[in-house]
Amino acid sequence: MLKPIALALSLCLAVPSFVEDEKQGIERAVLDYAESYYEVRPEYVERSIHRDLAKTGFTIGEDGSYSEKPMDYAGFEKMIANLIAAEYTPEPGPKEVEILDSADQTALVKLTGSWGVDYMQLAKFDGKWMTRHALWQTAPVYQNEEQRIENTHAIEEAVGNYVDAIYKAKPDWIERSVSKSLVKFGFQRSRESGSYSASTMSFDQLVDGAGKWYANAPARADARRKIEVLDVMDKIACAKLTADWGIDYMHLAEIDGRWMILHVMWQSLPPEKSDS
Repeated sequence: MLKPIALALSLCLAVPSFVEDEKQGIERAVLDYAESYYEVRPEYVERSIHRDLAKTGFTIGEDGSYSEKPMDYAGFEKMIANLIAAEYTPEPGPKEVEILDSADQTALVKLTGSWGVDYMQLAKFDGKWMTRHALWQTAPVYQNEEQRIENTHAIEEAVGNYVDAIYKAKPDWIERSVSKSLVKFGFQRSRESGSYSASTMSFDQLVDGAGKWYANAPARADARRKIEVLDVMDKIACAKLTADWGIDYMHLAEIDGRWMILHVMWQSLPPEKSDS
């Protein structure tokens, strides 16, 4: 049997190794996403992008206006197939990966490539990190400090509408800051087994739930409500919400002058946080 000091030391040494393994898994999935395009490698799509991929992006025109470009998994496959058919010559390109935040089951990452910036929501499926949601834009327009602060406050307000709609059982508040094309996916952890079960949610289901979840048992005055804006461009942004039910990673876009939530990837609070 290990003595207490030796056991504590072994646990301390194991944690960084585990964290580094998770970091490498997340980075590899994101690099596969980029390299599938740069190197024209369809097998990278299959191994690191989930088949229920929800991706949308915004390209800027000569007049400075943005056009939305949605894409699903089949569309991503077709893009790579078209490169092969056109006998595109693979060439290296920028692929800067920044893990903005991660938990034990989900992660939020920023990828900067030749086409612009992608915010990516990843999750572990059967122990493997895969991209499930992506929001991107072409090279961002410069924001001065005043604009960045203004956008940050507007994003915080949008996320606040989302959490308060749930805590205060005000379903009509959802429409203030959530797109009707919302894609929400996440994982609930069993208290008994510690295992996660996945589920999806539409805009209508979110509105319905917001009217029920806290209707008969209002949220505590000290309920978790931590909003963090993790990155902001001129057209897209990402944020993290920590609430009593868990962690929500959010993709937002500025649409008709309002910041709206397009994608949500959530999970129950990891064990160390749910117990605190």
